[in-house]
Amino acid sequence: MTLITNLISCHFAYKAHREPKAIASGRKLWHNMGLMQPRPSLKISARQLGEITILDLSGDITLFNSPEIRKALLSQLREKGVQHLVLNMLAVPYIDSSGVASLVEGLKASRDVNARFALFGLSRSARNVLELTHLLRVFEVHQTEQEALEAPAPPPYGSATSNGGDV
Repeated sequence: MTLITNLISCHFAYKAHREPKAIASGRKLWHNMGLMQPRPSLKISARQLGEITILDLSGDITLFNSPEIRKALLSQLREKGVQHLVLNMLAVPYIDSSGVASLVEGLKASRDVNARFALFGLSRSARNVLELTHLLRVFEVHQTEQEALEAPAPPPYGSATSNGGDV
């Protein structure tokens, strides 16, 4: 019996020695193990030009900060009742699929409240992502802020001349 007890205690001591203990959970654990980069910062500021609200974005839009952009878009459209929302993406060098999903959710919310939603200043990388996902033709996209502010409103979503139903 003593031999069995010794074998069992040796087994558990060996197993406890080999398995690393978690020093944190989730994201922090991955970060502590050197497997995750620090959260990229995204700056969002709002400004008003007459009836148009412009959200100036700065930084990459990724899995780690896309909830921030989603929250800002939904707040402007649903809570503040903005009728024309323009996103300034001149300082957004990169956007991943979760960032695109947040933009699509903003577009859907704008359609739900019958508001206009436009983007301008897409980087080559962001434009490529929207082209690859066939969303470039779904969003109202402009090169410059001036163009976004002066452009005539596109046909209402779902009308015969719009590309309704794509999102």
